Amino acid sequence: SFNTPQGACPACDGLGTESFFDPALVVPQEGLSLKEGAIAPWAGNASSAYYDQTLASLARHLKVSAEKPWEELPGEARQAILHGTGTTPVTLRYKDGLRAYEVEKPFEGVIRNLERRFKETDNPWVREDLSRYQAEKPCHACAGFRLKPQSLAVKVAGHHIGEASALSIRKAREWFGTVNATLTPQRQEIARRILREIE
Repeated sequence: SFNTPQGACPACDGLGTESFFDPALVVPQEGLSLKEGAIAPWAGNASSAYYDQTLASLARHLKVSAEKPWEELPGEARQAILHGTGTTPVTLRYKDGLRAYEVEKPFEGVIRNLERRFKETDNPWVREDLSRYQAEKPCHACAGFRLKPQSLAVKVAGHHIGEASALSIRKAREWFGTVNATLTPQRQEIARRILREIE
């Protein structure tokens, strides 16, 4: 059972899903420009002046306008902003009110920045705020079946328990009707009462 530590998938704790920062939630209004706050988690908060300067530096590096709508930016530029510049360094220019300074380093990407901040913070408010930009997808380890690989390795008539559970009632009834023929005489004896109960 996915409700017990012995059966639950260790990657998702038996939930069957994992959260990820969804680009569609990070940039919910593609008609906005970088300057207008297209990157929603970086807009309108205490750190937005720092993030605005980061995006302005990135736009300069990528040779795109920070005043152009997100949807009109080239795909490579959007990719670099969301997922980083890899090993390519970017000159990031900042003014903090006291001084102006430059930092030259690869840009980690907005998504990776959000992932890192989410992982590093102990502040429940910060986690809750960042979770607004997350969506869920089936767990990469169990494909949404919620069980450990060892449990999913056990198959009856070609299906593991997760696949059998996912069948509609009609398909399940048809499939259970074929199970007996796939079993050895000894297993048929063991399964007879179980299959009758299921039918």
